[in-house]
Amino acid sequence: MHRASPHSSTGAPPLPFSFDQRCVLCVGGLTGARNHYRIAIESHQGRFLHHDGGREDSLHRLQPMLNGADLVVCASGNISHNAYHLVKQWCKKMGKPCVMVKGTGIASFIDGLSSLSGRIQTSQRGETVLKSGRLS
Repeated sequence: MHRASPHSSTGAPPLPFSFDQRCVLCVGGLTGARNHYRIAIESHQGRFLHHDGGREDSLHRLQPMLNGADLVVCASGNISHNAYHLVKQWCKKMGKPCVMVKGTGIASFIDGLSSLSGRIQTSQRGETVLKSGRLS
């Protein structure tokens, strides 16, 4: 017998961690799914930022957003080549945890958020800290 996992009242599946008010920048993805991305992050105590990856939002806005973000989730298949390279290079340079998600759907996005849990750990004093992440 297979048990369905419980979902929060917002419809976002539970994640094994909290963002603890960290700023999560989502780059790219489906415009119509933006509210779902927001709900997934905010229901796990994160602050949501979004840049469309250069379709309508200027790439000049992306670098300041990357500066202000604590974590980055990038839908790499739905952004401009310039935005992709900027995100990848900037996160590597700054040591920001970043996950490149190939799909643009909600399930791929949630998988990307979940993979960030490997870069969030609890210290011996019970504080949540980020492990630095290097991109390959």
